[in-house]
Amino acid sequence: MVNDGASPQIDGISSPDGEPVNEASAVDTSAPAVPHPSVPSSPPYVSSPSEKRLGRFAMIGIGLLALLYVIPAFAAFTLFPRADGNFMQFKTYVTVFFLVGAGLWSIGGMLIILRIFTVKSTLRLKLGALLRVLAVVIPLVLVSVGVLLQMQKEPTLYLDIVSPTDANELIAPLSVTFGMESAFRYFKQVGMVPDQFKWNFSGGGTSVSQETFDSQLTFLIPRAGVYNVAVEVSMKDGRMKNVYGRLAITRGSFIVQPTIPLVDEPVMFSLANLFPDSPDPAAPKLVKAKWDFLGRGVSDLETENLIVSYTYHKLGPVTPAVTVTLANQTQSVIQRTIHIEKPPEQPFPITMETEPSSLLGSPKFGVIFMVKTNEPMANVTWDFGNRKTGDGVRVAQVYGEVGTYTVTVEARSQSGAVAKLSKVVRVTNPLDIRDLAFEGSPEVRDFSIEGEVPLTVDLTPVTSQPLITFSWEAPKAYDVVMTDKNLHAVYRDEGKFLIDVIGVDPEQNVFRRKIRVDARAPSTVVTFVMDPPTPTAPALVTFDASDTFVPSGEEITGFEWDFGDSASGDQNSNFSGSRTEHLYQNPGTYTIGLKVRTTSGKIFDGKQALVVRAPLIDACFIPSRRTGKAPLGVHFDTRCSTGTFSSWLWDFGDGAQSDVFDPTHVFEKEGDYTVTATATTKDGRKSSKSTTISVSPL
Repeated sequence: MVNDGASPQIDGISSPDGEPVNEASAVDTSAPAVPHPSVPSSPPYVSSPSEKRLGRFAMIGIGLLALLYVIPAFAAFTLFPRADGNFMQFKTYVTVFFLVGAGLWSIGGMLIILRIFTVKSTLRLKLGALLRVLAVVIPLVLVSVGVLLQMQKEPTLYLDIVSPTDANELIAPLSVTFGMESAFRYFKQVGMVPDQFKWNFSGGGTSVSQETFDSQLTFLIPRAGVYNVAVEVSMKDGRMKNVYGRLAITRGSFIVQPTIPLVDEPVMFSLANLFPDSPDPAAPKLVKAKWDFLGRGVSDLETENLIVSYTYHKLGPVTPAVTVTLANQTQSVIQRTIHIEKPPEQPFPITMETEPSSLLGSPKFGVIFMVKTNEPMANVTWDFGNRKTGDGVRVAQVYGEVGTYTVTVEARSQSGAVAKLSKVVRVTNPLDIRDLAFEGSPEVRDFSIEGEVPLTVDLTPVTSQPLITFSWEAPKAYDVVMTDKNLHAVYRDEGKFLIDVIGVDPEQNVFRRKIRVDARAPSTVVTFVMDPPTPTAPALVTFDASDTFVPSGEEITGFEWDFGDSASGDQNSNFSGSRTEHLYQNPGTYTIGLKVRTTSGKIFDGKQALVVRAPLIDACFIPSRRTGKAPLGVHFDTRCSTGTFSSWLWDFGDGAQSDVFDPTHVFEKEGDYTVTATATTKDGRKSSKSTTISVSPL
């Protein structure tokens, strides 16, 4: 082809008529592009009605499937984890179901997304479909993951309150026993076997940590407040689980000790926790306390003391109450229900005894435990409550940390019967009483006393520290009488003994100290007791000089008694044994003398005064009637009188008199008459009684 001088031709490009297109026309972009009339543009993709229906059905199906998937997910969130261990057999199936579900939803979502981008459609439609798919798939995958995580959670385990079971009895101070029955059901479901328990108790200003092998533990809650208990349970396979408890005590009351009162055993009631010593003048001060021990609405005891005691002789619930009067003259009534119980029955007679008998002390507190029984034993095993055990009829244990320890013994007889007994050992913080002294006799020097037998000990502790409650232990002593402070004991045998004095403050801190007793052999003691000590005439009195001692090497040959009454002489000064009797006819004060003769001819003597009281006399009469019409006959009966009277004198108030014991008198005229009877004993003592007889007109 020949170029005629026009623009050069571009190979391969021709006009629609088949003519070549020159270079200038090929590169001219200034004019708008016009589609070639022979090649029309593609129209946008429009779904057919059948495709639209299929899409709607697909979305409805996916929605129903998602709903059916969410329902078991909601159930899984509700049922797992469970503290009771129920439905644990389904945990594996639930985990597999939602693990597979998460995978299927993820894979299905990706396939749908790939399909969306392969379909010919506008970008706007593709993005809308993508968002709809993600709005369904992502929440379902997240639900699946949430359920899987929920399956891995451990339930929170809670303690049970074994006692008291009645919420109305949650009145401080009280002992609360926590147990793990609910937690043990979970442990069994998951195949765990508990081995040891570490208890942590806190609240109300107290904090106790204790390790035991027992799944139950009792804590003393001293006052109202919120208390938290956490138990770390060690399993035999080495795993650890925690169990929690929370208890709110909203009411406070007086202290009852022991916390489980037993029939025919003294029960101590204390208000010390409600009236703590305080320098604040606005602090409540007790003026008077009226105690109703049986809950009958009747005052049994009125006292200013914070501590009293009472012994119940019947089993069952009782509601003691106390009406307290404060220094500002306000009054309030405090009451609580307690249950008087009897000791648990055992398959054979057996008791657990301890030395000391009061199991309250401060670290390091040593206790000897022993069982007493006539039943032949096969084995006796002990759990001391501090992760230590023992075997044998008599064992010892030292408690080195503050805490409350439940000591149990399991005694198996040779016949196979098993007896279980328990006691609680309380180890509290030590109490320092530096100024403690003792009043009474004999004198206490450096916590030691000495004297000759029979050695009578009468002691009262004295300290400047307020609200200290004292108790005593005096083993191997005779005639022991103990109150909240005082001790009376008699040592009749020679030897060295120990007395325990125990002091407790309102915070339950304890002071414990031993007093050494050196009871030496007697030199000479002439003594005797009289029964009754203050008789009423006429009285037969028994005299007993069995406690009389003479010097070593001497022997008593006889007792010579002088009974000191008016018939002195051979009749009343006589030889007899150490025990004799004498009849006193008349009241009075008599000096009783005793001479003790020995083999060497020596005489040792002693004297005591005996007061014989006059008999009680009370003139009494009952008229047959007190009112009536004249003439009125009335009989007077004197059988209600007390004492022996030798004569009676009656004044009927109408001028008439009589000396008959049981007279009958006729009142002739109307009026009110004062009838007086005067009775006289043979020793001249008199007693009078009066009454009024009313006579109405005929």
